[in-house]
Amino acid sequence: MKRYFIPQWLLMGAVILSACQSRHEKVSHEAVPVSSKSEITLSETQPDEQFWLALESYAKGDNKESAAFIEDGIVAMEKIADSHDADRTAIDHSIQELKTLSGKVANDQVKSTAELNKAFADAAQSLAHLRLKVTEIEFFKKSEEVAGTHLQSAVDHANRYIRFHKYTPSEEEHALLTDTQDLSKRLERGDNVSEEELKVNIKNIDSLLVNWETRFNSAQSHR
Repeated sequence: MKRYFIPQWLLMGAVILSACQSRHEKVSHEAVPVSSKSEITLSETQPDEQFWLALESYAKGDNKESAAFIEDGIVAMEKIADSHDADRTAIDHSIQELKTLSGKVANDQVKSTAELNKAFADAAQSLAHLRLKVTEIEFFKKSEEVAGTHLQSAVDHANRYIRFHKYTPSEEEHALLTDTQDLSKRLERGDNVSEEELKVNIKNIDSLLVNWETRFNSAQSHR
């Protein structure tokens, strides 16, 4: 059975979330962006590389190039949404947010990376929710290995989501993410994973994403 190796998402998060808050600050080069090839091997191109490049271009003052990379990320997200039979309401909303952002960046209407980070965080969250839904769909198709790759991808996007918001998970939250990653590996190996165990795990991660959204929205409303 084919095994997948997932490089740690920490490589991308440290740089993106320390990106400049003013238009002329520099992006740190202490870490490297996550390439689409570092994602779990799936049929779709992942948008993470494009969003990283968009941040980097914006920080250098190249608005047109930054907007073009955002557009590339949008194309990748649309292909992901089109590839799966799952509710795509959240991902479509995120795509519209990114389209608006691309236009604003191109017209020099964005004054800090905070707006970019928020849109990219929303994209990560919507992709995490989508992957969770696809995980369950694939599991009931008796494709445990594919279900495992989608579940791992959901964990990756969840981690990126909180790093865009500069949030460090609690010990309990970290343990849940780690347990989910372990479960994804068991699925990929074809281990005996019960329907109940998978459903409980998916529900817990989904609830975690919702709780984080409430926390971040509340923090923004008090600024």
